[in-house]
Amino acid sequence: MKILHLSDLHIGKRLGEISLLEDQIYILGQITDHIGRNGIDAVIIAGDVYDRSIPSGEAMNVFSDFIEKLSELEVPVLLISGNHDSAERISYFSDIMKKHRIYLVTDTAASTEPVVLRDEYGEVNFYLIPFMRPSDVNNAFETSCASYTEAMAELISRMNIDTSKRNVAVSHQYAAGSSVCDSEMLIGGIESIDAAVYKDFDYTALGHLHTPQNVGGSDRIRYCGTPLKYSLSEVSVPKSMTIVTLGEKGSVSVDTVPFKPLRDMKKLKGSFEELMKGEPSDEYIYVELTDEQDIPYAGTDLRTIYKNFVSVTYSRFGDNNYFAGSSGFSSPEEKSPQELFSEFFMQQHGGKTELNDIQLEILREAIESAWGC
Repeated sequence: MKILHLSDLHIGKRLGEISLLEDQIYILGQITDHIGRNGIDAVIIAGDVYDRSIPSGEAMNVFSDFIEKLSELEVPVLLISGNHDSAERISYFSDIMKKHRIYLVTDTAASTEPVVLRDEYGEVNFYLIPFMRPSDVNNAFETSCASYTEAMAELISRMNIDTSKRNVAVSHQYAAGSSVCDSEMLIGGIESIDAAVYKDFDYTALGHLHTPQNVGGSDRIRYCGTPLKYSLSEVSVPKSMTIVTLGEKGSVSVDTVPFKPLRDMKKLKGSFEELMKGEPSDEYIYVELTDEQDIPYAGTDLRTIYKNFVSVTYSRFGDNNYFAGSSGFSSPEEKSPQELFSEFFMQQHGGKTELNDIQLEILREAIESAWGC
């Protein structure tokens, strides 16, 4: 069985003021073209379909078109909700989707029952585990798990996994020790899970982290990463499709196919005068100016050369000093309300105290109520 592992599409994502919908439509077209040409037997989407829990109508249409094309290709889709997704909104048509072999799980309790697909070697059991918190497991099973690892272990223990068969987990969590980048929402080590909890699965398709990577030195537990670059920290990270081939029990191989984006991302460094003489570009451009004095309206002028200019910083200020495209004010365009509040909380507590589970839950509910994200 040949499986295409995707995650973190983040449809509706913006870089500062710039919508990435055109780029996302382009990359989703690459995915469907690859499926049509290469005999993919199943597609996994390991969470974060949308960039916001209340996606725009345009974003919803883009995903709807993608799912429709997958249905036309007659390839089963195994889909879970991520921390950016609203379980209620993404599952609205789940009963209709199932008739087209699009299997969606957004409820923690439902993840204990596998979706069963078959090939020449027999059954493959797919366990679809949406983004979960300890409170989700505790509410579903009347348990009292305190940590994310404990909660995941409890959930998996209820699956009654037959290890003589081939089993695949689809999960949207942070596996401890994995590499993170600036476009991910993680609060210290609170949300981390010991990857050892996935030991009974032949392959674990992870979502949540944006950099493609194996976990714990094994390609059987893997983040496929985002199909596009969503922050400056990813500028040198190659993006790819992850192709998993399951043979008979015990035979698993993983390959990657590079994505070719509509526009790449670059960081340019130099004086304002030098960069204003550069070649015009429509790539996503971050600028680091070496000038000793601030340049008024630098962003406005740079955008006349670099159509998709995102933001500017000055070398003399060091890291973390990006400024918005056309204004001169600090821009948190790549940080969520949760990240901003959590950073503020840590600053108020000397940088040593993180939000605990209960505080995080209260914060998430407040953000959802106020902003829908």
